[in-house]
Amino acid sequence: MKIVWKQVLVSFVLGVMVGAAGVHWCAPHTFHRHWGGKEFQARMLRQFDSKLKLTPEQRSQVAEILDGKRQKIDVLRAEMRPKFEEIRTSTSAEIRSLLTPEQQKKFDAIQTEWEAEAKKRHLRQAKRRMED
Repeated sequence: MKIVWKQVLVSFVLGVMVGAAGVHWCAPHTFHRHWGGKEFQARMLRQFDSKLKLTPEQRSQVAEILDGKRQKIDVLRAEMRPKFEEIRTSTSAEIRSLLTPEQQKKFDAIQTEWEAEAKKRHLRQAKRRMED
């Protein structure tokens, strides 16, 4: 009976970890593409310009505001990244401590696979940002 509860606990914690990793790696980049990206910024400016009939001076000022806020978002994201990483690392360590040596090997392989996928994702996103 103890083994069943241990398996349920490990499954639950792994689920939490996967969810946290997803938020850590996906949400900030999704947010970046939608709010912080230059493409979104340009689209937002075009909408304001067409719907509000901005003067050239207003258009320039709005562009400056959007750019300044994008930079602040980038700074905030950089400040938050180490905190997310700390939580992710401590979660992994806690889960790993519950596992048998054989499970730890499998767990390490899963982690390595996730990290490789994350690196690929980061490279694609960096490439997209450079194209913006």
